[in-house]
Amino acid sequence: MLFKSRVFLVSYMILLAMPAGWLSAEILQDRQAPAGNKGKTIWDGVYTPAQAARGKESYTAHCSACHATDLTGRNGPALRGDHFMDNWREDSLNSLYNRIKNSMPAGNPSSLADDTYLDIVAHILQVNAFPEGAEELKPNTLVTIRVVGKEGPAPVPNFALVQVVGCLAQSSDNSWILSDASEPVRTRNPKESTESELKVSAATPLGEQTFRLLDVDYVRSGFTAAEHKGHKMEAKGFLIRNPGDLRLSTTWLEMLESSCMK
Repeated sequence: MLFKSRVFLVSYMILLAMPAGWLSAEILQDRQAPAGNKGKTIWDGVYTPAQAARGKESYTAHCSACHATDLTGRNGPALRGDHFMDNWREDSLNSLYNRIKNSMPAGNPSSLADDTYLDIVAHILQVNAFPEGAEELKPNTLVTIRVVGKEGPAPVPNFALVQVVGCLAQSSDNSWILSDASEPVRTRNPKESTESELKVSAATPLGEQTFRLLDVDYVRSGFTAAEHKGHKMEAKGFLIRNPGDLRLSTTWLEMLESSCMK
């Protein structure tokens, strides 16, 4: 398991080495929709055929060299199929839009019009066989549109970057755990949360999960877990699911409250 932990620490370092635009303010502020959100999903017809047709032209001109004409990937990753879905499901469509806008085209990110990026997202949805609708994608609706499988919402996939809220404690073997923790939700930001994000996390109720925290010593310079024992914490990291065992290869820990009671 230490091997897996080191693998995800390396993945974290790769994230930090990516262009600053990838961790733009828009991405840092994009969060899971609140529990009980009644917004649409990508199965509800959230783009039009005309928008996808425009997107196909823009994709061919600006994206196909790296991602292939049929979206199966070339120098860049595939934008269709099961692996693509696992990268983006249980998140909002806003995350995908921001990822494309803030990192593409390669070498010249954010150089296209916002509407062009929306059209490209519509094309990606069409190629992945998500149904068409009567209204075009709009910037102000992206955050309410959930990316889910055909069977509906499902647990966040293994090895996804997630965040949870819980109580920092030590187990019987003195390893660090997050007890009474909330269900993991996806995040695209492995680092420190914004002030508004921390307010959302502080209001998140405790749950029933327990996560073993790996790599706590690597979170950041000067962080001492013992100083936060018994505190309500926000934890971010790569999710590792084993039978009867949940772990986080931790990338960040932040105190929310100095006590931790349900």
